[in-house]
Amino acid sequence: MRTTSKMAYKDLVGSGSKDRQIDYIKRLLICAGKPLSSREIAKAINIETSSASGRINHMKQIGIVEEVEKKKCETTGRLVSFIQLVRGN
Repeated sequence: MRTTSKMAYKDLVGSGSKDRQIDYIKRLLICAGKPLSSREIAKAINIETSSASGRINHMKQIGIVEEVEKKKCETTGRLVSFIQLVRGN
């Protein structure tokens, strides 16, 4: 990992943006009422797909979300994972 990436991550955590993004993702999944892909999440909350993936991976590690299925993305045509909130979160 590059030094600039580490610095950017520290800034993200320090500013509280990471926690806000996680909160937005949780709210979005509740409102959507269905599993979403990282691209759909990123588009809905206006962040980069890579940022959404980072937040989703963190949320998976701490048990907030889980992968529930893989299906073809309507945008890219690739097979992608869809996530949902773990019950109780």
